[in-house]
Amino acid sequence: MRLDAIRGFFLVIMAGVHVPSPVSHFLREPFGFTSAAEPFIFLSACLAGLVYGRVYGKSGWAAMSGKVWNRARLVYIVHLSLLLPVTLAAWIFAGQVVPLANHFHDFLVHPWITLPLLPLLLHQSPLFDILPMYVFFLLATPLAFTRAKRHGWSVVLAVSAVIWLAGQFQGAYFPTDSTQWLPLRGGSFNLLAWQFLWTAGLALGETSQRRPLIPQPFRARLAGLAAILVLTGLCARHGLAGWHINPNASLDNVWLNKWTLGPLRLLNFAAWAALLLAWNPRPPAWLLKPTALLGRHSLAVFAFHLPMVITATAVIQMLALRDSLQTVLVLGVIGSLFLWARWLEGNARQRAMAAAQPVNTTKPLTWIQWLHQRELVSSGRLKSSLPTA
Repeated sequence: MRLDAIRGFFLVIMAGVHVPSPVSHFLREPFGFTSAAEPFIFLSACLAGLVYGRVYGKSGWAAMSGKVWNRARLVYIVHLSLLLPVTLAAWIFAGQVVPLANHFHDFLVHPWITLPLLPLLLHQSPLFDILPMYVFFLLATPLAFTRAKRHGWSVVLAVSAVIWLAGQFQGAYFPTDSTQWLPLRGGSFNLLAWQFLWTAGLALGETSQRRPLIPQPFRARLAGLAAILVLTGLCARHGLAGWHINPNASLDNVWLNKWTLGPLRLLNFAAWAALLLAWNPRPPAWLLKPTALLGRHSLAVFAFHLPMVITATAVIQMLALRDSLQTVLVLGVIGSLFLWARWLEGNARQRAMAAAQPVNTTKPLTWIQWLHQRELVSSGRLKSSLPTA
């Protein structure tokens, strides 16, 4: 529940940041040199390590890899079901909705050549590059598990760290501008760098099932050191104690670069993770429930938030809304995430009850119901008694 609650909390931050408003300035990096993307991806990897590591230990490689690849397929389907309609809408209404045209500018420059690149994940528009990254990481997850079982997580993490280091000297895995002969466009996130965060999350999640992550004698000292690093990051990022570092002042700031997961940014996030692991806070359940609801349905909520923030951004830019109305609009977007998650929760319960009844009394699944239930099954939250199509 705590992992779900933290993921849901950062989903709220993502929605607030992705809509340009006074709220986005407040939520951009409230915890130092750490955005919502780092903990969200790391926690997703932790849960993957927990769920798929348990399957690997009990049922072997074939069962584990099958579940992981089914999850990757689901994420891929959700990505295309979002990307294609929104991109086609931008193609049709580009002349009337200028913000939409700006968002999909690279696609609109060469639409006919770019269209077949979309399902191949070779052209990724802004905001539509996170789910493809999940697909790539999930496809590599079975290999990480097998190498860890044979050589241990320390060796796997060492190799992953070397790859991260190589990512510091390379840009995005494809050019970010359209070329004349083929409009390839990679995501903003450097895969070579961000795979380290995913691998570390897998290692933490799988290891936590077998032994304590931090021995009790070291907890206090680790918490103290991590707290010092966390406070240093907060002071430097927000100008506390007369000290301020703006990581956006220069896009060439390799030490704090978000897209290549620069060394100081990685250190700042590691300090937060170590502090929470050593401290191990246990807030009351009533405080966690609202955002845990979002975290339980993270894929569906994340997918829902993309068209919402694009629409809200277009409205703000076209109507030139003042700050107060921008704030109301972004709060409405955040509120809609909770309504969507609550509907998904109720629907999942109804379908779970219907699945226990004889087959002839079960109503046919709608497309969104099928996608949502496949998410629950692939993430290990629901046993598969569902139709496969």
